[in-house]
Amino acid sequence: MKNLLIVLLMAGLCLASCTDDPENIPANNGNVVYITDDITSAATWYADSVYVISDYDFWVEASLTIEPGTVIKLGPGGKFIMVADEGHINASGTETEPIVFTSVKDDAFGGDDNRDGSATVPVQGDWGYISLASNANVFSYCLFHYGGDNAYKSTLDIVSDHNQINHCVFSKNAGGKYGDFYYGALNASDAGSSNLIKNNTFYGNNLPLSVNSLIDMDNSNVFANPLDANVRNAMNGIFVSDDFGITETVSWQETEVPFVIHDNDFWIEPGGVLTLGANVTMKFTFESFVVVANPGSFTYGTGCSFTSFRDDSRGGDTNGDGTATSPSDGDWEGIYSDQAMEYYNWPVIYYDSH
Repeated sequence: MKNLLIVLLMAGLCLASCTDDPENIPANNGNVVYITDDITSAATWYADSVYVISDYDFWVEASLTIEPGTVIKLGPGGKFIMVADEGHINASGTETEPIVFTSVKDDAFGGDDNRDGSATVPVQGDWGYISLASNANVFSYCLFHYGGDNAYKSTLDIVSDHNQINHCVFSKNAGGKYGDFYYGALNASDAGSSNLIKNNTFYGNNLPLSVNSLIDMDNSNVFANPLDANVRNAMNGIFVSDDFGITETVSWQETEVPFVIHDNDFWIEPGGVLTLGANVTMKFTFESFVVVANPGSFTYGTGCSFTSFRDDSRGGDTNGDGTATSPSDGDWEGIYSDQAMEYYNWPVIYYDSH
């Protein structure tokens, strides 16, 4: 079992002390609690302390409750939080007392906990990520800043089901491309279909959000700074992967940013239904296409459009290259009907090969 340097749990209270090495003791702006051991029994983190994750691979294997107003900091070198086995996080902040997950270089929350004054400043990818490999975690009114030091560049990575991500802010995180696929600061590409992702705000990230094709998306998430609408995300869209195929009824309603299909073959399987609300935009990366299998169903509302990943005139600059590229015919394959044995020729389809 790893050594627990700082945290002592006594009568439900979390008490902080210090190590013998003064070089490892940052300025104490209240209680600074160094986490160097996994959570293996029920624990609570309190708002009167700043929790610094010193363990490279910190595992939550029991119930962890985080009080409103608590600040959690992670250092460089890809430090991460893994929630697995019987682990569970309930991070329920409030509108006035959000829970903060940020870089140890971020003096704006909890003070100068790396004790270097203004010598360092936080940037995208300062720390690793939080991985939800167990079900039913809750993150509400949480702030996520400066994460993404991992292969997928994600800050919160969901590989489980029945999680709630609600009224959270993702700002100044990474997200981006790994191999042929794209991953968001909030990455639900490998998540179950019953995850709730609502009322969140994304701005200042490289790539904000990625989901799989089975997750319903309403129009409640925001993809710009509410105080300055010009501060958006470099690759401003919801990136959708199709590992599962659409096998049930799925609804996409988001209109502020496009849905980006970055799997080459995106399937609406027999019996699957994809419904787009009014004014939804779908974009497609090079050679991507949709197959509507018989008797699958694909319906869209008024004002929808289907276009190239390079088309900034519809849904903004989603590929994040400014004016460096422009769309042209043949950028993507099109939407194929398995029943009609032909590609659709809808008037709202742009820059496809058919």
